[in-house]
Amino acid sequence: MKRIFFYAIMLSFIILFCLGFVNKESNNLSTDDSQETISYGINEIPEDLEKVTNLSKRHEDIICAVSKGLVSKDVDNKIVPSLASEITKSKDGIQYEFKIRDDIFWSDGSKITPNDIATFFKELLKEEDEENIQALLNVYGSKEFREGKVAYETGVAIKGNENSVIIRLNKADDNFLNELTKPQYTLRKYLIMWRNMKNNYSTLIYSGDYKIDSFNKDQVVLKRNENNNKSGIDTIKILNDDSVETSMASYEVKERDIVINPPESELNKLSEQKKLITLPETKGTYLIINSKSNSIPLQGRRDIYNDVCKATESYQNSNNKEFELAEGSFFREDKQDLTKLQARKVISNKEGEWNKPKILTLLCEDTDENRILCRTIEDWFKNNTNITIKYSLVKEEFEDEELKKRYDMILVNNNADSSDKADFYDNFKKYLTEDQNKLLEKLLNTKNNGDYSSLEENLFDNYDILPLVFYNENIAISDKISDLKLDGNGNINFATIQ
Repeated sequence: MKRIFFYAIMLSFIILFCLGFVNKESNNLSTDDSQETISYGINEIPEDLEKVTNLSKRHEDIICAVSKGLVSKDVDNKIVPSLASEITKSKDGIQYEFKIRDDIFWSDGSKITPNDIATFFKELLKEEDEENIQALLNVYGSKEFREGKVAYETGVAIKGNENSVIIRLNKADDNFLNELTKPQYTLRKYLIMWRNMKNNYSTLIYSGDYKIDSFNKDQVVLKRNENNNKSGIDTIKILNDDSVETSMASYEVKERDIVINPPESELNKLSEQKKLITLPETKGTYLIINSKSNSIPLQGRRDIYNDVCKATESYQNSNNKEFELAEGSFFREDKQDLTKLQARKVISNKEGEWNKPKILTLLCEDTDENRILCRTIEDWFKNNTNITIKYSLVKEEFEDEELKKRYDMILVNNNADSSDKADFYDNFKKYLTEDQNKLLEKLLNTKNNGDYSSLEENLFDNYDILPLVFYNENIAISDKISDLKLDGNGNINFATIQ
């Protein structure tokens, strides 16, 4: 009896001992699984991903994760092949041939073909808003097709053959490839079904590094497309957070792995903890000094600009993650041109007399970035000059041109993409003088290889439109992440997450 009792006890110990190993192994597996899932929040899950018109940059991230274009733009703003393996451009700049890679697949395992891409462009021409497809509208026959005058297959110069897509333009466009890198041109099957992702996500197939595994108003779950992405993160959860503060609160309790542009107050702490990635954006802010009423003379505009630059510098000295000072450059890349910067510095340092006003008024669109700039400028002028700054932050009213005329200064945000200077200066058209508009039209209608230096010098020398700051994208990361990159359009490249 004692022997039986002894064996029973020994058997119990052996079972418990083995269960301990099983539980330990199970826990390890669970930990490994969690390491293969990352999560981040955006301030609304958009159900309609057909058109980009009403999508934010973070909404576009979903499209970019599950779709690829013929070309893309890397973190250094260079255009690189994506679905295409190589690109051939004709000598006259009219025709492009995109040789399609032979190792790209839809998420269901079927091969992506040149005809798939040609069919997608047909759908895009029919469905997308005109302002978002200017590159395609320069294709021979595309406008006529959009107006219902010709058939796509016979009237539009986009053709797919055995291994290439060939596109012929109406006229040479140096910005054509740059436009094709944008999210709206990424390959999507059955584009019209993207209007209702909640109902259609499981029916669709995807051309990108990820595919949509679930989609509702609270979250989108992306799973790695193993046909195109062999080594990326397995699962990405995009959750609906009301605000960046909500995302940050979840991040603090390890429920978020990524927070895009965390609150200003958190940046220095995150940087010290080495939990912050700071990447340059193309977005810049520019100061427009209203000279149309001739109320502020040239010397006055010069002094105002110098003082506003000192104000932004004082803020940047203790908050160096949010933006980079423009230092007289209209584009971030131009800060390397020391000769130009020195010449502008000499001009800016010219001294003269003018009747300084007691009050200067400032108008801008109501954004978090502009709030910081306005507050900074107001405080600096209060502490360092005898001029009081009175600023107004507005929403829809910012489009009111009559309202703008009543202010001494305006802050304007623009996409400071040096590879698309035509669009950059065109966005300032409403603020240019008559002579400056004539100069811009002349430059737009001549082959100038992107050289707008004559207009730029005119704007700076007259202190009409002046560069202030170039923004950074700040990304808080958890211990799971060691690296993350944005593409040249400012969208998250999920395939780069490590």
